[in-house]
Order: sequence, then C-alpha cells, then structure tokens
Amino acid sequence: MSKTMITLIAGILVAWLVISLFAKNFDGNFLITLLIGVFVGYGVRKKETKE
Repeated sequence: MSKTMITLIAGILVAWLVISLFAKNFDGNFLITLLIGVFVGYGVRKKETKE
C-alpha cells in the first residue's frame, strides 16, 4: 500500500468521525461502503497498470 492510500483511508476515517460527532449518528454503513469502494478501485487500477 502506498503512502497516498494510507493517507486517503486516514482522511476518510477522520471525516467520518467529525461528521458523526456533529450529526450524533455513528452509522457505519456509509463508512464500510466507502472503504470497500476505495479498495476495489485501488485493486482495479493496480491490475490495469500491470497489463
């Protein structure tokens, strides 16, 4: 994993935490969906660059 990917995941987690604190709703469904999308996109991009 690159430094950019780790920074992206950290940013997602911090943004989710801040928004959840203001909204008082710690629903993890959106967080999980976003993280799955990031990992799938990363995998597809990595696979395309090899070909």
